[in-house]
Amino acid sequence: MQQSRRALLIVMALLFSFVLAMSIGPVPISIFEWSATDKVILFNLRLPRILSAFFVGGGLALAGAIFQGLFRNPIADSYLLGVSSGASLGAAAAIVLKLASPLANFAAVSCFAFIGSLAALALVFYFGRRNGEFSIFRLLLSGLGVGLFLSSLVAIFMLMAGEELKALIFFFLGGFSSSSWDTTWVSIACIPLAVLVACYFAPELNVLLLGEETAASSGVRTGRIQLFYAILAALLTSISVSVAGLIGFVGLIVPHMIRLIFGADHRTLFPLTFFSGGIFLILCDTAARTIIAPAELPVGIVTSLVGVPIFLYLIRSETGDYDL
Repeated sequence: MQQSRRALLIVMALLFSFVLAMSIGPVPISIFEWSATDKVILFNLRLPRILSAFFVGGGLALAGAIFQGLFRNPIADSYLLGVSSGASLGAAAAIVLKLASPLANFAAVSCFAFIGSLAALALVFYFGRRNGEFSIFRLLLSGLGVGLFLSSLVAIFMLMAGEELKALIFFFLGGFSSSSWDTTWVSIACIPLAVLVACYFAPELNVLLLGEETAASSGVRTGRIQLFYAILAALLTSISVSVAGLIGFVGLIVPHMIRLIFGADHRTLFPLTFFSGGIFLILCDTAARTIIAPAELPVGIVTSLVGVPIFLYLIRSETGDYDL
């Protein structure tokens, strides 16, 4: 009964966010009657944008839930750990150095973003390790340092850029103004599959919350599961960055709130976080394109305005308690 209520609540919130996002804009559209122009706007502009926001928000939220589970800390996410900055650097290098093939431009940018996110994650683990052990606090500090360093490299690429400067500014601010069906299909094809894989191995991540020694004695291959989830989170981040640019704090606040309400069992946490993250980013994008209409705010600014106060609150009240 409880699971049915959760599913019904999520479905209702998802329908509400979709209807709201499709109706509101520079051209208001009624949900009951569509003209020929309304159909063009809906299916060529707003629908791919809404779907992109949903899958990117869900992907970023799930990546944050994975990192928070791996590090057993509520202030871990791909943005704060520098993984998003690594993905942005990879995408910027592909654009400015013209490493992307004209025949598969977006796929190549996504590939380089994935490589950049993996490199950033490797640096964070390298600098966060001392005497063979990892400190959560040191990992987070390493993530902040790596993220700032990689963002500086992206700024250098911006200085080198010519006509690509507009695209690089997009990666820094984040948004869906350039969303199209070409970019939307990438997120539709990749992110749901990653969600299913993450949910399938969720019981083993639950065991890891009890400690590595307990997990190993229970037959869980701790090193392999940790590496698998780290790569999966990096993949989700890179796809999201290549579609929508650098959007922060979605992976921080959404999984933490879901964990506070529904608990830390990843079997329910992962799907709830994915759908909630998608709904959250749809609403943020709707606000971004209506607050100062007809102009448009980058959605990354909206998520930061919401996320920074919550982040500061988490830092002040963080206890590290991640028991099931």
